[in-house]
Amino acid sequence: LTATAPCLSDFAQVLVTVVAPPDAGGDGSLTVCDQGAPTVLLAALVGPDAGGTWTAPGGAAFTGTYDPAVDATGVYTYTVNGIVPCAADQSTVTVDQTGAPDAGSDGATTLCANSTPTDLFSGLMGADPGGTWTGPDGLAHSGTVDPVIDGAGIYTYTLTAAPPCLGDQSEVTVTIIAAPDAGADAVLTVCDQGTGSDLFAQLVGADAGGTWSAPGGNVFSGIYDPLTD
Repeated sequence: LTATAPCLSDFAQVLVTVVAPPDAGGDGSLTVCDQGAPTVLLAALVGPDAGGTWTAPGGAAFTGTYDPAVDATGVYTYTVNGIVPCAADQSTVTVDQTGAPDAGSDGATTLCANSTPTDLFSGLMGADPGGTWTGPDGLAHSGTVDPVIDGAGIYTYTLTAAPPCLGDQSEVTVTIIAAPDAGADAVLTVCDQGTGSDLFAQLVGADAGGTWSAPGGNVFSGIYDPLTD
């Protein structure tokens, strides 16, 4: 203010301080796997200031690290307080969760070469349905092994998953053993005064190591003696 002499002029000052408002960043979304590792939610926001606080769906205080094993899906809120007169700012992260598939525990089965077809899925323990099979040759397979036409080896069961979950695989090891062959039936005519005859020699293509039973079902040695048998 100017003054009339002999008075002196006078002045006063106003100090203006401009405070930057808080920035909680742009909202984000996050999809996690139910078998995944804990995830820091702050990374899902766009350009947020550090140092804010989190609340879970329902309003309870939250650490800011989402653990799919214990935390619920929903909207998580991030709050950054402002310096007066600036108001606080908020942003949100919407968390969704997908399930990881379970192909079960590996299995093994032993089949006879003349067995009926076998469903390999029954050889897995705790497997989710809906997967696909590949044979030992790496080609697609039905998952039902017919030992008459299919080979022995490792059959692989595969389940795909929705990202970010990973698919899962399990295996069934199939062993095929040769079927026993008792040979072709035969007819033997002997003399009642003849010597003993080895009945095994009368069979065509028979595997050794079997057992004999006589008419009536009794155990038999396999040597026919016309004087006693």
